[in-house]
Amino acid sequence: MANEINGLGPRNLGPNASVDASRGRNEAKGELRRNTDTSTAPPREDDAVTLSSGAAELRELGRSLAESAPFDQAKVDRIKTLIGQGEYRVDADRIAERLRQFETL
Repeated sequence: MANEINGLGPRNLGPNASVDASRGRNEAKGELRRNTDTSTAPPREDDAVTLSSGAAELRELGRSLAESAPFDQAKVDRIKTLIGQGEYRVDADRIAERLRQFETL
């Protein structure tokens, strides 16, 4: 099922998304192309971007997560060994308590 969204054509997406009607149509397919001209005015010397403290913290967190291992391989190996030996025990009470704590956050 397709939803129709009125008023959101290429002409409403900004100055670089306009359609050139004279040469923007692919004659074989009847499709319209967007103008891909990305030229802009040269940057001014007083232009600057400043990150908030929260954004800077998120950037640092992302960097540290990218550098860390996604999981503890030693722990995985230990659990695999216990399962293989039939000695791994599930503590249902501990799992239930952790789920309860998670739900009350």
